[in-house]
Amino acid sequence: MKEFFLFLTLIIYLVSWIGFGFYFKTLKKEALKISQLVLIIGFFFHTLFWIKRIYEIFQTFLLYFADIINFLSWQIVLIYFFFNKSKIKVYTLGFFLLPLVLFLFILSYFFPTILSPFNPYLKSIWFPLHAILSLFSHGFLLIGLIVSIMYLLQEYEIKRKKLGIFFKKLPPLDSLDRINEKCLYLGFTFLTLGIISGIIWSDLYLGSYWRWSSKEIITLILWIIYAILIHQRVLIGWRGKRVAYMFILGFLIWFFSFFVLNLLFKGFHTYAG
Repeated sequence: MKEFFLFLTLIIYLVSWIGFGFYFKTLKKEALKISQLVLIIGFFFHTLFWIKRIYEIFQTFLLYFADIINFLSWQIVLIYFFFNKSKIKVYTLGFFLLPLVLFLFILSYFFPTILSPFNPYLKSIWFPLHAILSLFSHGFLLIGLIVSIMYLLQEYEIKRKKLGIFFKKLPPLDSLDRINEKCLYLGFTFLTLGIISGIIWSDLYLGSYWRWSSKEIITLILWIIYAILIHQRVLIGWRGKRVAYMFILGFLIWFFSFFVLNLLFKGFHTYAG
């Protein structure tokens, strides 16, 4: 049954993205409402899949790297609805965001079977909490990346005084910057909580709160980038393009840590062994 939910979710997400594309082209509110409704239906089936999958995980204590990727795609859709209910309206975000969701979803669907090295620790509440909090920080980082790309496209046309398709379709620069600000603060909060819960788990079950593994070092670097960005924004007033570039830098570090380091480098805290 959960495989059926998974396949159904993929089809519905694709239909929703096509609808968002139609809205991006026409800016008809009816197209936006239908696309969001379809996305809600897809998210519902995606959630049913995860209810079933979480039950299986805690029955078997087997977690796969594909699960992590798929859960991240679920979280990104959830965060999209969070922003959609906020006062900041960036309606065309769905058109740019869903390709990322679909990419992660399809990647998890066809990903080779790679077991998590932390399956023995799933019985502890601290490791699942650490993983979920960390993944939420990744979700906000990835949405910040997409919004940053939208910002740079919009800013490029305004700067060149060539008001083309992006100027007409994308939200104002101020709205995009405010979304990035929320992604920054919430991403930093979840990353901090993820690190703290990971420290508690490591100290309780491994006897050491910090092991200086490559994954931990890169996570610390990403946390420092967030902290610097918040400092520069609050005290110096960094806005717009600088923040967008920092999000792109953060994404490159995250991509290296999440895919390259996790899958190709052996050591503690990686899936390569």
